[in-house]
Amino acid sequence: MLDLTNKALPETVTVNGKAFLLNTDFRVWMRFIIECQKMTPEDKIDVTYLFKEEYPVYINIADLLSFAKPKNELPRQIGHNNAIALDYEIDGDLIYSAFLGQYGIDLIDIEHLHWHKFLALLNGLNSSTKLREVMGYRCYEKNNDKNHDVYEDLKYAWSIERMSEEEQASLDAFNEAFTCGEGEN
Repeated sequence: MLDLTNKALPETVTVNGKAFLLNTDFRVWMRFIIECQKMTPEDKIDVTYLFKEEYPVYINIADLLSFAKPKNELPRQIGHNNAIALDYEIDGDLIYSAFLGQYGIDLIDIEHLHWHKFLALLNGLNSSTKLREVMGYRCYEKNNDKNHDVYEDLKYAWSIERMSEEEQASLDAFNEAFTCGEGEN
């Protein structure tokens, strides 16, 4: 999720309190996601290509995944479909076509596109693209319940929930109890 209140996008990952500069181009992070999907629990992958300069000796994969798959609050998951909707390798042609058709962005010729911008544009593709059509087929679930309202599911998936001031204050107090002060680890 892009934070439009900040002018800059994230460019680092922090490991043991030290920030390491990342290569943020979408091609690099696509490669990382593809490698992660193919790896087995016994595999080790070289992730030095993700860093621009210095890289950590050891990094937890969760730290890299937090950059690779930034948290999006919406849409919420509905249903129990565990289908794979998108594969960066298999769907390369469809991704290219969708970006060129909808945004006029040639993903082959573009010099650099930040991974988070790429993800935002990918999430914003309209349903008229072949990619979105195919993703819809992959996630299709037949529902035989005649009283099932698809629009109720969509309303839930996209509704914005706001906390009351009391709930927010309680959450802030809870979070502050687990925050390290400056200079502490």
